[in-house]
Amino acid sequence: MTQEAPEPLVAYDHTDLVNRPKRIWNWGNIPLPGLLLPALGAAFGFGLVWLVTLFTVSAFMPVLGLSMWTSILYFGPPFAVYFVWGRPLPSALTLSQQLVVWADYWFQPKRLQGLAADREPENLHWQVILWTPGSPRWQARYDAARQAAAERGTAFSPRR
Repeated sequence: MTQEAPEPLVAYDHTDLVNRPKRIWNWGNIPLPGLLLPALGAAFGFGLVWLVTLFTVSAFMPVLGLSMWTSILYFGPPFAVYFVWGRPLPSALTLSQQLVVWADYWFQPKRLQGLAADREPENLHWQVILWTPGSPRWQARYDAARQAAAERGTAFSPRR
């Protein structure tokens, strides 16, 4: 008689996969801090625009030429964008998520047309419509459906 080994339990966590740092390097068995890919993409895009802008301006202002002292000006802001972009704000959103919420709030079609009043309703009321079927044809179908449900013993019509 052989005993089979029980299957190992596997749990999958699919929450916030995009914003989770990717641990792609290991030092022995120790995972090194990973990269936050959305922040890396934002820093790379900003860095390209920033470097092109600074190189263009440095053509007219030689004091901004790439040197040991101006390297902080050239490479500091893209590094800052990487660390700021992926860090959660007090609202628990990252900067990219907060920008999406901000853009959705300010660029709604109703807001752009001046039709969005940002105020709460003063009076709330409930309205209930009660309907009793009056048609004999509908009542016959309803009774037949209730009878079939009672025979099957559904949760809505228990067996008698």
